[in-house]
Amino acid sequence: MAKVYSYRIEPSELEGIDRICILCWGLLGDVLLRVPVIEALARRFPNAKITLLVDPAAVAVISNHPVCHEVLPFSRSKRRITGYILDFVRKVLYLRNRKFDLSVNLYSGGSSPLVTRLVGARIRLGFDHTRALRKANNLLVKTPSFCGHWTRALGRTLEPLGISANEIRCGGSFYCSDRARQFAREFLAQTSARYVAINLGARVPEKRWPVEHYAKLATQIADRYGLQPLVFTNPGMEELAGEFAEKYSGSKPCKQVPVVSLDRVAALLEQVFVMITGDTSLMHLAFAVKCPSLVLFTHTRPEVVEPDDCQHMPCFIENKNSLDECGLAHGTADIPVEYALQKFDTLYGQID
Repeated sequence: MAKVYSYRIEPSELEGIDRICILCWGLLGDVLLRVPVIEALARRFPNAKITLLVDPAAVAVISNHPVCHEVLPFSRSKRRITGYILDFVRKVLYLRNRKFDLSVNLYSGGSSPLVTRLVGARIRLGFDHTRALRKANNLLVKTPSFCGHWTRALGRTLEPLGISANEIRCGGSFYCSDRARQFAREFLAQTSARYVAINLGARVPEKRWPVEHYAKLATQIADRYGLQPLVFTNPGMEELAGEFAEKYSGSKPCKQVPVVSLDRVAALLEQVFVMITGDTSLMHLAFAVKCPSLVLFTHTRPEVVEPDDCQHMPCFIENKNSLDECGLAHGTADIPVEYALQKFDTLYGQID
């Protein structure tokens, strides 16, 4: 029978941690929020080789990061059940043969407890809020409140390893490839303009600010500061960029970015002067490459995702009629353009 460590572990049992498996499924923004936790774990065990399990779409988020020895796409989609089962068995057998010293569950839900048990690392670390997690892990952490910053809450997972959540920075990291940077230089080389990047889309409708508001704000920014809009085309929402082009009337021409890889988007964000976006994966990406950002929080609250290490300005107006799980007011999409422009003026004055 496996030893149950509960909430404590002897320091001697952490010796010889050479192979670490991290379960890190989730959307692109979810993975970017977890990157500082992964970095903290790598600092704690500098000689260990880290294998990261992510959804296939999230491989691009972390594949170039130097702390990860291996990024393994592990699909959770069951639309083709036979293919899912075969892939699941292959991946689990592969991971089990790696004989990990430590597994860390930064996802907690879905099939992650089952995968944890089957992979069978010597030390299996995770939160304690479900029976499945308590059975799967032999080192447990009391599940924190997620009413503060989510990265710090996730960082609580590492406290039994001697890593304080307060030591973990808030703010992601993204490593662009040289090829993506070359693309960005060539794409923006046609003019010497300073760009304001515009991200219109969001997977969750509540996180979208109206396109006409973006167009009006960009028009005033172009006329006031001479910044040229660089509009990203969101996959599956291509019509938003067309609508923006129709409604934008600023003194600087609008430049549209076609659907490109996440790596190329990040490289473009490294080159622009400032970004305007909602609370989406591209917001997290902008934070990760330290692109100054004006963020329209039309539903979520800014304090749960704001970075420590990137200049940014939240636009947030509470909706007192809608409360989140912590009893705090959600935001509202009814953010006036004039208010957003005032926030942009403040951010512009702060940019180095």
